[in-house]
Amino acid sequence: TQLPSEINCLRELEVLDIRETKVPANATVNVLLLKLKRLLAGASQIDPTPRNFVTNVRIPSRIDKMINIEVLSNVKAQHHDNLEDIGKLCQLRKLGVVIDGKKSHLGSLLKAISDLHASLRSLSITIPTTTLEVTPSSPELQDIASRLKHHPEFLESLSISGAKHLFPLLTEGGNKKLAKVTLSNTPLNQDDLKFFAQLPMLQCVRLRHISCTESVLNFKKDDFKCLKYLLIEGSNLTNITFEDEAACELEKMVLSSTCIESISGVHGLPKFEELELNSSSCGRLLSSCFYNVERIAKLTLRGTLLKQGDLRIIARELNICCLVLLENSFDISQNQITFEKEEFIWLKLLSVDCSTITKINFITGSAPRLKKIVWSSFTSLSGINNLPRLKELEFNGYSVPNDVEEAIKNNKSINLKHNKP
Repeated sequence: TQLPSEINCLRELEVLDIRETKVPANATVNVLLLKLKRLLAGASQIDPTPRNFVTNVRIPSRIDKMINIEVLSNVKAQHHDNLEDIGKLCQLRKLGVVIDGKKSHLGSLLKAISDLHASLRSLSITIPTTTLEVTPSSPELQDIASRLKHHPEFLESLSISGAKHLFPLLTEGGNKKLAKVTLSNTPLNQDDLKFFAQLPMLQCVRLRHISCTESVLNFKKDDFKCLKYLLIEGSNLTNITFEDEAACELEKMVLSSTCIESISGVHGLPKFEELELNSSSCGRLLSSCFYNVERIAKLTLRGTLLKQGDLRIIARELNICCLVLLENSFDISQNQITFEKEEFIWLKLLSVDCSTITKINFITGSAPRLKKIVWSSFTSLSGINNLPRLKELEFNGYSVPNDVEEAIKNNKSINLKHNKP
């Protein structure tokens, strides 16, 4: 796949979206579109699955002439001059850039960020580990930091992959707008949390494939006062601790492919209501760490490979209002699951999209408050007439099962929504 040689003739073009294509990385070097507002490359969303497309493209060599640019996504600097040219784009609100870990590139990037301090709202910096020079010493870091004369005062989202030493530089003085932070492929220790903890508007923290120098991550009292969302993926952490009055606004936690063995203090999180577990290593945390949470409004399971016994624990230990069972949430040997009497007494919504679950049985007295079920053609339902408050069924597939249609005929209060492929 190539960009047409005549692309620069599209003088009115405002958006060039080449995400998830096989356009060569250097195809954008000679692009010069004076009215272009957005240049988008790489993946359209965060996805760990390898894809057969270029993840970033080169910064156009005359980018400084394209003064209407507002978004540059997944662009790579070939030379440090490319980065300084970006600093001339006074309309730029969102920048996603890949740079080599050379000190000259780091310095030029910080100068560009300084020049854009009044316009930048979102910043993503990726330094591939293969290009990263040794972490700069303190004197070298001070020299690089001197290029950042003005901090990005309106920055709302910051993502850094491969170089955590940039984070304190970009948040020095306590950014008052920063709401979302993502750290990836970088070491992390307890002291590093200090740079997050006091950010006054921080609501979302995502830690992806970080290597922790200590096995414990401790959220201390009065830290992370506005944090609502925490994601930990692929970390070597074994323990997370929430002290009393830490992260008091935390609502949702997502754990994926982690080594975490213990999470303590969850019962002290007054607004915690949503948990998502995305691997078999996370499934055991349900009974050991979340059993004393007063109520979990929503539990989402994916890749947890649970068995019927685990369902018993969830039903009896956790007061769940919404249960979402996605692919491989249950082990392939556990193709039928049963909701027993006096289980899931608070459950109101059940959503199932898991090919390993072929049948769900509802025994009389189970899920007495269940109002809605969403399911797909992988799974059959049995005993829905035993659900006294059931009002809505939503089926995703070609043909609604005959037994479900028959049950609806016998219960006029149940409404069916059929979503055909």
